[in-house]
Amino acid sequence: MTLKWNRETFLVTLTLVTILFGFYYYGNQFFVESVKQDADQMTQLVSEQQSILETYAPSEELLADYEQNYSQTESYLPLGDDANKAMITLEQLAARETVSVTSVSRISDREVVEELPASFVKNIYQAEVASDSPENLRKLIDRLMNEERMWNVTSFSYAKAGEDSYTGTFTFELFYYFESSALNLEE
Repeated sequence: MTLKWNRETFLVTLTLVTILFGFYYYGNQFFVESVKQDADQMTQLVSEQQSILETYAPSEELLADYEQNYSQTESYLPLGDDANKAMITLEQLAARETVSVTSVSRISDREVVEELPASFVKNIYQAEVASDSPENLRKLIDRLMNEERMWNVTSFSYAKAGEDSYTGTFTFELFYYFESSALNLEE
């Protein structure tokens, strides 16, 4: 079979070659180039992550450091409510300052702390106390504020109840970390 090259055959061949070249160019431009760019970005991201892993390789020493840091912070922001321990601390500090705690009531439970993740919650309590000196009441509040666990005393008032007796009330917040998996189980 012989192909005669005349003007019509030449134009059809040229048109087909132009169409194929157009498909190649625009296909490459709009499909292949975008895939190449995505692949290059992924390659760059992987290489950055590998360099970070090489620089900061996971080790048992790092894990021990993280666990130690966690155990240090757990004393002032415990995992779970741990209200009994806080009330014992309140009673002990009150006894040191010769203050009697007449009642403690919980005002709110598991209230989310603003501007923090939902795992950080607080309980709000109100305590009624009595003492023979207002200075003892103030010292108790100072000791609570300097306690290792985070006590946020939001209000404090006292009044003279008798000749040598004073009564007072104060509201305080106890913060703690509450795991969301435990939160879902209890709800």
